[in-house]
Amino acid sequence: MRSPFSPGTPPQTAPTLVDLGRHRQRTSLAVIGFVVLGLTLGALGHVAVHAKRLEVALALGDAERIHRELAEQRRHLEIEIGMLKDPERVIAIARDKLLMHPAAPENIRQIGTALAPPGKGTH
Repeated sequence: MRSPFSPGTPPQTAPTLVDLGRHRQRTSLAVIGFVVLGLTLGALGHVAVHAKRLEVALALGDAERIHRELAEQRRHLEIEIGMLKDPERVIAIARDKLLMHPAAPENIRQIGTALAPPGKGTH
């Protein structure tokens, strides 16, 4: 067996302090790089979440505005329905536009109540 100090093998050199310093420096730079990368990704995530929150808030504001407009329109339509159903208005339209008049007593006839026995139809 040959010894490490035999003349045929090149002598092994121990790592120098300069090599160890460079290795530590590279490791430190890698760690710093990963920390900066992590902080950057975290900041980008925070900005993305904030932007999405603003987008949702704007959409909610639009939906609430539309809801208010529709509720106001519904209120106006309910008022209009009430005005259109007013009996005095219906009577005025029937009398003035359609030329309708109350029926004369001689034109009123009862149909089927005197001839049919109670509880049976007229057929």
